[in-house]
Amino acid sequence: MLKNYLTLALRTLWRHRGQTAINTAGLALGMACCLLIALYIRDELRYDRFHEHAADIYRVHVGDDLELTPTIVAPLAVRSLPGVAAAARLYDIGRFQDMVVQRGDVRFLESRFFYADSTVFDVFSFPFLAGLPDAALTRPNTVVLTAPMAEKYFGSEDPIGQTLAIGSRTYEVTGVLAPIPAASHLQFDFLASFATVHWATEEQWGSANFLTYLRLSSGVEATAIEAALERSVAEAREVGEVWPEFRLVLQPLLGIHLVYEGRQTYVYLLASIGLLLLVIACVNYVNLTTARAIYRAREVGIRKAAGAHRSQLIGQYLGESLVLAVVAAVAGLVIAALGLPAFNAISGKDLTLMGDPAVWATLGGVVLLVGLAGGSYPAFLLASFRPASILKPSASSGGSGRLRRALVVFQFAATVVLLLATFAVRRQLHFVQDKDLGFNREHVVALPIPVGDEATQRAYEPFREAMLQMASVTHVAAVNDLPGYQGGGYGLVVEGAMDEEALPIGGVPSDARVVETLGLRLVAGDNLRVVPADSIASGSYQYLLNEKAVLAMGWTPEEAVGKRVTLSGNRWGTVAGVIADYHFLSLHEAIEPMAYFVEPWSCNYIIVRLAPGQTREALAGLEALWADWMPARPFAYSFLDAELEKLYLREAQAGQVFGLASVLAIVIACMGLFGLAAFSAARRTKEIGIRKVLGASVAQLVVLLSREFTGLVVLSFLLGAPLAYLFMQSWLQAFAYQAPNAWTLYPLVGAGVLAIAWLTVSYQAIRTALADPVDSLRYE
Repeated sequence: MLKNYLTLALRTLWRHRGQTAINTAGLALGMACCLLIALYIRDELRYDRFHEHAADIYRVHVGDDLELTPTIVAPLAVRSLPGVAAAARLYDIGRFQDMVVQRGDVRFLESRFFYADSTVFDVFSFPFLAGLPDAALTRPNTVVLTAPMAEKYFGSEDPIGQTLAIGSRTYEVTGVLAPIPAASHLQFDFLASFATVHWATEEQWGSANFLTYLRLSSGVEATAIEAALERSVAEAREVGEVWPEFRLVLQPLLGIHLVYEGRQTYVYLLASIGLLLLVIACVNYVNLTTARAIYRAREVGIRKAAGAHRSQLIGQYLGESLVLAVVAAVAGLVIAALGLPAFNAISGKDLTLMGDPAVWATLGGVVLLVGLAGGSYPAFLLASFRPASILKPSASSGGSGRLRRALVVFQFAATVVLLLATFAVRRQLHFVQDKDLGFNREHVVALPIPVGDEATQRAYEPFREAMLQMASVTHVAAVNDLPGYQGGGYGLVVEGAMDEEALPIGGVPSDARVVETLGLRLVAGDNLRVVPADSIASGSYQYLLNEKAVLAMGWTPEEAVGKRVTLSGNRWGTVAGVIADYHFLSLHEAIEPMAYFVEPWSCNYIIVRLAPGQTREALAGLEALWADWMPARPFAYSFLDAELEKLYLREAQAGQVFGLASVLAIVIACMGLFGLAAFSAARRTKEIGIRKVLGASVAQLVVLLSREFTGLVVLSFLLGAPLAYLFMQSWLQAFAYQAPNAWTLYPLVGAGVLAIAWLTVSYQAIRTALADPVDSLRYE
């Protein structure tokens, strides 16, 4: 029986080759997209799950937004909270500066460099290839490498016990880790002993610069630990060691990547797009199969009259659907394999198809879903035909025309939503790229330098003067961080006020030339004065406040000039001037109070403004000067505008995904429309012949055949446009500054979709209208 069903299914699919090709192509595209997206989602969902105690690990946050905590939190939790099995602090120095790592003549700049407590391996389960986890980071000046770094610096030699020069220190290699999985929110190449630096012994509530992780004992609730920590915070709050709003929150490790790094929205988005494309492809199958039901009606009647049971007919037609789904799955697998490199480029991942059981499980599930869900309605429809009515000469059945029309409307409404979403995302990206940020981001090169390095500090001023001698360099300054990333948290206290009255403010250490180098606008007062670094002490600091800070303090710009203030500690000084507000963070964030202050030893970057049109010459000259003035550090640079673009990488990826999904949705929907148009034209062949004999023109016939589909596409637009508007308004809430809604976009998209639908339908309509009426009247 099964062999008979399979034979019949193959014969039927071959007999209706055109419909089979359309269905197979549409399903294959839908399955390929679904498969790729399933791989992406699986990769996102498995982040950090490789750790043995993943479910019991939490990252401590200050409030809901700040993932950096004071140094006291980890040792305090271990000492005073029995429910904490282990705790560890990490300091991501690579966020602020690249480290020079050298062995012999091999020297590189490395950015994935952390300091870590010796207990880090009690919390996390990063597998060791060499060395002992318990002893690896207990002594100062020790470092653990990942396997790629061990090979990079030591080749085939055993690195354990050997040394690396890192910055101004020499470190002993005490361990080698397996490569850090891509599905880890912590990505590092070097873990140096926390005991190497003085922060390890300074348990204080002041500076919140450290990642803190707690591993709770099995069965301990995070809320109980939070309550216990709050009691310690309350004690610190009473003596003024933390600000009134300070609180500690535990965030589960398994939620960091998806929830706290904002990936969950994009997982949902991709899942919705994949499912939508698959549903659109299934809609084609249902539409075309029910439309052609009339051609199989007599077959059903004869088989029923010959004694076939309804269940046998349903089994046969579901079998045809499953065979078609299997063929489409094979084609979809090929399409997915060919499209995987492009998909990896868009998503920033390194996904593979082969060797992953999830691929076959997903593919099998999709085949069953498509075969059963897509084939159920046509199968039950065909099997429900009554022999007596079907075998009459006038009998006809093609399923519910209303259902087919509704499904066409659904397909094109989904396409309209995807198209409008694509244009809205790209419009927002153009907006953030073109918006006046309050500073000049063009032709600025950033050179990373080691913070706090005395040799660099001594070399900076003569190096700066040497750069300014180049015709291709116009301005040079030093800053702690680049615009777009200037989020350092401080508290601004005016002279005579209490510490608890501090204004939360972003602070940027710099030298005195930052205003002209970045093209900032001075609103009141004077620019920063150039003074020797060794003459800067408490009482002599200089500040530039932005307009937001001045407004928050209740001053006018003129009143702010000359005020005595300090920033988070003993940095007393004078407000020299007020600068116009500018976007020192991404456009996701509203402009908040911020201050520049002269503290050159805290700077991580030299920023160099180049003369337009001389970039190549300038970079060559800068590299040559760097070799003279900074010989111990490899030359590296980045462009400020390129760094700013990284802030919107996720949105750029979303725009590419939307764009690709829109194209695929149009292609799949038009395949179905093409098949339905062919079916509709075939059913009206005799009518067209009679109309031609009676004098109807080709244009009139084309309009006649296209009119129904035109109305459906217009209705699709009317339904899809409001949905797209609501969706994009929700998406844009992630931006504090949004591109204005372009209402002209909506009719343009509607006209474009209608034109594509017309072109699809018109081919069949013109072909039928041009047919010889004699042949048309002989049809059937």
